[in-house]
This record gives sequence, structure tokens and C-alpha cells, in this order.
Amino acid sequence: MPCLPRAIVLGLSAAMGLLTFACTDSKVAQCNGIIETANQFVTQATQLTNGGQTDEPQAILQAADAMDRAAEEMEALELSDPQLVEYRGGFVKMYRDISKATREYVKAYENKDRPGAEAARSRVERATQPEQELVQGINEYCTKK
Repeated sequence: MPCLPRAIVLGLSAAMGLLTFACTDSKVAQCNGIIETANQFVTQATQLTNGGQTDEPQAILQAADAMDRAAEEMEALELSDPQLVEYRGGFVKMYRDISKATREYVKAYENKDRPGAEAARSRVERATQPEQELVQGINEYCTKK
């Protein structure tokens, strides 16, 4: 069975490329909050899954836990910028969708339910699809003066 963590880590690794930019102080602080939370999650997921190389269900579940924490931390950010609120919502939804599909994958994998595991893996891949657009969008928005 293909290794799920690789899809998670590779799908979200572009978030590591987020940078901080010189905009208004408030906007910079808000951008930084989202960027730091996203980067922190990618670092945790990479460490927990050995860069996407593990197929250990416990490590995969720990990565799902990290996604849940990232969603909670992202939600807790105090944002006043409406566009950044929208980006935050996209990240929160993505993290929750990935976490849910990841848990479904592990359950199917442990039950030796290959069709279920393949379906869950497909859901993980679909859940990570918004990542590139989110990262690109927030990068562009945060670079605007």
C-alpha cells in the first residue's frame, strides 16, 4: 500500500517557503502569525513522519494530531484583516480535512481494508490540493504594500 505520510508532507511542504514581508505593521504581524503556524505544522509533520518515509500507523496518527493542533492554533490567531481571515479559514479547513482522512486511512490500513485505505488516501490527496493556492495567495497578499 502506498505510504500516506509522503502525500501529507509533500503536499504541505510548500508552506515552508512562506516568508515574512514588509507591509504595514499590523498586516505583517497577522501574516507572520499564519505563516509561523503553517511552518510549525510542516516541521512537526516532517519530523513525525521521517520526511514522509514512515508507514507506522502511530506516527501517522501523531501527524493527524499535529494537524488538529495546527487548526486550533490557526483559529486562535487574532486577525482583523478580512483577507487573512479568509486564508486562515482555508488552512483550518484543509488541516481538519487532512486529519480526518488520515485517521480514516490508518483505521482502514489497520483493518487490512485495502479499498478503504485507497479511498482514504485519495481523500488525503484531495484535502491537500488547496495548499498550493493558499500558500501562493497569502504570499502575494502579504507582499502587497
